[in-house]
Amino acid sequence: MRRPRATGAADSRCPSCGARLLRQWVGDRAALLATVDPAAPLTPDEQAAARGPNRLIWCLHTSPYAPPRLTWITSWHPPDCPHPHVADHDCPPRQPTTLF
Repeated sequence: MRRPRATGAADSRCPSCGARLLRQWVGDRAALLATVDPAAPLTPDEQAAARGPNRLIWCLHTSPYAPPRLTWITSWHPPDCPHPHVADHDCPPRQPTTLF
């Protein structure tokens, strides 16, 4: 049985910082679990700064008739894409509240 390319979009919260997250299995045979912050779309300059070896940029397709769908932005992506672009969630470091 072959799975669809993107499955199971689910809203949740980050247990560390409390940000609203979107988690979704993506890729061929749903091989990668993407966790993104949909409330923080990136500008093209922010995308270049955020991209790294362990951080991917995603195109977030939304529709009133279907659940949100993530598509990985690879080397080529339309420059006039109307969808917001988001990065993998990177939780900010927490400040300790107590010493012990």
